[in-house]
Amino acid sequence: MSAPEFQIYEGIHAAEFDEEAQPAALFGSFPEAIDKALESWRIRHLLRVGEVDAALPLIDRRLKTDPNAEIWAYTATAWRLAGDPRSEWLEGDPRLVSVIDLSDALPPIKTLAETLRALHVAKGEYLDQSVRGGTQTDGPLLSRIDPAIRHLRRAIVGAVENFKAQLPPTDEKHPLLRHPRDRRVRFTGSWSVRLRSEGHHSNHVHPLGWISSALYVALPERGPGERQDAGWFTLGEPDQLLGIDLPPWRKIEPKVAQLVLFPSWMWHGTVPFAEGERLTVAFDVGAPR
Repeated sequence: MSAPEFQIYEGIHAAEFDEEAQPAALFGSFPEAIDKALESWRIRHLLRVGEVDAALPLIDRRLKTDPNAEIWAYTATAWRLAGDPRSEWLEGDPRLVSVIDLSDALPPIKTLAETLRALHVAKGEYLDQSVRGGTQTDGPLLSRIDPAIRHLRRAIVGAVENFKAQLPPTDEKHPLLRHPRDRRVRFTGSWSVRLRSEGHHSNHVHPLGWISSALYVALPERGPGERQDAGWFTLGEPDQLLGIDLPPWRKIEPKVAQLVLFPSWMWHGTVPFAEGERLTVAFDVGAPR
């Protein structure tokens, strides 16, 4: 008998690489603990090999028991692919995504940029993060006592409060709208990303967040012959490793001092750009306790 951990990793390997619809290493008969550990990997695998109809009942069962950001992302993809009307309920309301101009609320943008650049001491990206071709700061950025960062935090808290106030009515089944809106803003993570030439973010979600973000501090100029959407922010395009031909349902052109707020479980990433520097601040607001 294989050790439970080995059986789990066998299942994960099958989920990522096996082309069979239901490989035994992933869909076999397992003890309860292993079976539960492989639930989301089964959904991911079925989407990857194009078995959307087979994934739908697994998704419905998981949504009743233990939904998380990852499952909601797979759900959004499956419902779009299946033409399920619940897709509109989940992601269709335009109030779920806000683009906010913070020009008048931020510290001087050059000062903020210099402060952030001084924090980018790493030589490359973290292997387990979405950054490709750049660096990410370490530690909770918005907990720093630098005057520019404290000013930035105040501007961000005000923007998040306004975002919460304009959301659609409470919906106990919706992953964003089910939470109360009258609690203090609580950050579960905050950082800065500095992308270099050909840099981008792979499509991903934020499992520890409720509301996530992108705030643009410095942006590269679009070069001659470069694609129109180079460096743009995308929503709804799945993880590229799934191999699903599903385009983003929204693209947002970044602008300096502009903040984008969106649900943490939405797939999001960026289009690569050719040359220059793209300096951003990002944070996750935790679900109210």
